[in-house]
Amino acid sequence: MGKRDQHTASSRQEQTATPSFEELAAQQGVLPVDDFEALLGKPAPEDESLEEFAAMLREWRREGTDGDAPR
Repeated sequence: MGKRDQHTASSRQEQTATPSFEELAAQQGVLPVDDFEALLGKPAPEDESLEEFAAMLREWRREGTDGDAPR
């Protein structure tokens, strides 16, 4: 491989190189999380109960199954 070929190959590699996680975070202005609990949030008072959520989840899981198809 000649010098020209090496230069072209290295230039192509530099163009397609992906940034590291840290570089990408810095480019996007992402800051570290100091308090993980803050990410979880707090449920709103109008949120459904655990029983209501479980029933809704079961209903969502049944959607699209053959058991719901009209006969």
